[in-house]
Amino acid sequence: MTPARWLSLFFAVYFFGFGTFLPFWSLWLQGAGAEAEFIGLLLGLGMAARCVGNLGIMSRVRSAGHLLPAIRWLGLLSLLVFGAFYGWQTSLGLLVLTLLANLVYSSLIPAGEALASRYIVQVQLDYGRARLWGSAAFIVASLLVGQLSARLGSQWILHTMVLSLVLLLLLSLLPVVPGPAEPAAGQRGDSVWQALCRPGMGRFLLVTSLLQGSHAFYYGFSSLYWQQQGYDAGTIGYLWGLGVLAEILVFMFYKRWLGHLTARPLLMAGMICALCRWLLLGATTEPGWLILAQVLHAGSFGFTHLGAVRYISSELDGRAVFGGQALYAAVSSGLAPGLLLMASGLLYPWLQGQTFWLMALAVLPVAWLLTSPLQRQQVSA
Repeated sequence: MTPARWLSLFFAVYFFGFGTFLPFWSLWLQGAGAEAEFIGLLLGLGMAARCVGNLGIMSRVRSAGHLLPAIRWLGLLSLLVFGAFYGWQTSLGLLVLTLLANLVYSSLIPAGEALASRYIVQVQLDYGRARLWGSAAFIVASLLVGQLSARLGSQWILHTMVLSLVLLLLLSLLPVVPGPAEPAAGQRGDSVWQALCRPGMGRFLLVTSLLQGSHAFYYGFSSLYWQQQGYDAGTIGYLWGLGVLAEILVFMFYKRWLGHLTARPLLMAGMICALCRWLLLGATTEPGWLILAQVLHAGSFGFTHLGAVRYISSELDGRAVFGGQALYAAVSSGLAPGLLLMASGLLYPWLQGQTFWLMALAVLPVAWLLTSPLQRQQVSA
């Protein structure tokens, strides 16, 4: 199977599961008997476990040949952990399994993204075209699981997660031709610490941590908040799907319209969209404004993620790709959202939807951080 086709299928299958996990897992936890404060704690600790897992697992990936075996083992372990949720739904069980799930399941995406970053250079992979299938699958999952949950109960959230992991494990057994190769014969990648010491990496991680972390309340509590405002699970699924549809359009036309841009202007555009989005969501739950806010997901997440991929795949030395991907996944997509998610769980009972305004406040420093190029050799945009 060609790299483009395999990665398209990988992103589709993974994000079908993630489109179940992200918007609806808090509803499944609620159905399992967890209170809002405990849900916030579980989701926040899960994000922290994601950080540990990404650093611990991806730090072991020092060559391109390690990527596919890592995906196979992570897929198997994730299937076993989510299967265990069927029989262990005590408070202790939810805590232990949540930590384990985030250790292994969340490490699948940095491994897949690192594989894509390798193929961007090796076979000139059109990343946006491959990644958009993940976004499309996210929409299908958010719509389908929202309807299943509304009609048949929250246990279908867990059923769908398990099904997606069975498919992912089967996909991981299929060969990819050509296999991922090193940037130079015999060259090993940088360690995580070496990648962290690269010029501009610290500021890149701070910028992306603030932008990705600002999504924490949206990811963890928007479904609960909208449900309390009178929206049913099916409508919530449509709202999530709309946001990801906007994201798909950005990925689809990225190479044609935005492929010439460096990471810096992409991240700046992500900051502007995130600021507008969180201010809107904190101010109103009227349908028209919710639709507009969800369309802004194309920028708050789409531009931010494409800026991160651009920096890692093209503006870092090839040896730093694996370490850079591990740091981005662990810190920007794990630790920062985890800390803000735990804070959201504490604040949500008091502030409700106004917690979105704190997320808007979190992105403001990005404007100052991006006043100069991420790297000195980078040409200002």
